Amino acid sequence: MPSAAAVSRSRPDRALIGAGVGLAGVLATQLAVRAVPGYLPGRAGVLPGVLVWWVLGIATAASLVRTANRRAAAGLLLAGILAVHAVAATGPPQLSDDLYRYAWDGRVQAAGVDPYRYGPLDPHLAGLRDQWLFPDAAGCAAIERGPHCIRLNYPRAHTIYPPVAQAYFTAVHYLPGPPREHKLQLYGSLLSLALTGLLMRMLTTRGRDPRYAAFYALSPLAGLEVGSDAHVDVLGALLALAGLAVLTRRSARPPAAPSSSPQPSSPQPASPSRWRAAAAGALLGAAVAVKLYPALLLPAAARRRPVALVGAAAGVVGLAYLPHLLAVGTGVLGFLPQYLDVEGYGQGARFLLLVGVLHLGGSAAKAVAVTVLAAVTVAVWRTDPDRVPPERAALWTVGAAFLVATPVQPWYGVLLAALAVVAGRLEWLAVAAAAHPVYLSLFTDLPGDAWTLRVTSYAMAAAIVLAATGLRHRLTVPGRQVDRDAEPTLLALPLDSGVRAPER
Repeated sequence: MPSAAAVSRSRPDRALIGAGVGLAGVLATQLAVRAVPGYLPGRAGVLPGVLVWWVLGIATAASLVRTANRRAAAGLLLAGILAVHAVAATGPPQLSDDLYRYAWDGRVQAAGVDPYRYGPLDPHLAGLRDQWLFPDAAGCAAIERGPHCIRLNYPRAHTIYPPVAQAYFTAVHYLPGPPREHKLQLYGSLLSLALTGLLMRMLTTRGRDPRYAAFYALSPLAGLEVGSDAHVDVLGALLALAGLAVLTRRSARPPAAPSSSPQPSSPQPASPSRWRAAAAGALLGAAVAVKLYPALLLPAAARRRPVALVGAAAGVVGLAYLPHLLAVGTGVLGFLPQYLDVEGYGQGARFLLLVGVLHLGGSAAKAVAVTVLAAVTVAVWRTDPDRVPPERAALWTVGAAFLVATPVQPWYGVLLAALAVVAGRLEWLAVAAAAHPVYLSLFTDLPGDAWTLRVTSYAMAAAIVLAATGLRHRLTVPGRQVDRDAEPTLLALPLDSGVRAPER
């Protein structure tokens, strides 16, 4: 009679088979999304494909985590990551034209001109225009635009991107690679692969399964917003997560578990030295100088060594802006003040949940938004970093900002998703996904009322987060008590026990 172990080995690994089928579905969906005709940001047919991609990506990642064959799962994940980014580079950007502005800013700086000095249509830059970014009539017709079209958005406005992002654009301009859009897609994909590797490393040092990185790597954030549309937000997320990784060095091995506990304890964080805190602050400052919103991580990161960390972050931001400030003065703000008005934050109309669910007016919505974010920041600052790690505390501030500000740009979700993966709070992926229906409703004729769709999208995501929080208050994992005092607002459902499955 065969042993139980032999029977177990002879059974097909359904999770691994499911992961393989799911990955094939992700790639097929990605190809279908790429095939939707029409110029940016695509047509209404893109939305169902993107939503299906979200579902398949999460299901595939879950299967990869569940399979006991870790080696096969790792190989499948690597193949999936490379395939997703390879498919992403097979065509032009799909939902955004921001990468054209990246290319232009890099070209301007390579010509020795400060990027904050002139807008693209300024006569001083006429010699830098070409048929790619400023097409002729035939070129405009080829991309389904009217005559005298320009690929750059807001062509009369000065650039909005901070100085470390500008340094990246210049570096990409000089680096070797394929022509035009594909060059930015290549380097965006390389940054995405680096972010995935960093996520896996951080998960490992925290005693968790590195395969959880698949929840980012197989999502539309990686394949569409970064791989296809090459958004620089991935650089900001990479620098921000690197800052948290430097700050939260873990012991090499978990401490011995008490005899009464069937599961090992997690690796313990070491208190950062002043130099380690300064290095983490420098990386976080660089992230802020890519896209400003990584500043939301500073309260969580600065609970220990605040002077060293915040001082280093402020120093990096100040030094990055200094040459441009000396060159153009307050012009370094670029299009930012006008951008906030264009987005509706100046009037308070962009706060979808506050306006659409709570029916607050413009000024009231702004006041409530500031109050909520201030309260969350204070709550984060007062938590014990030994009990609430920085990535989880940072997720509170970033997640709260998303639910309050309800941004329409899906690519902002790269940072949120990365934090959700490292913190073990995968329900926040719903908030990152909520921006896709909102964004597409601004440009395409979707069925039904667009305003209702936008509010419902974020309301459903908020409900998922609240439901997970409620469950976490009620559940106790066998052998491990959930520390409710350490997590007063956002508790986490246990995603993995930290126990390693045996390799086959």
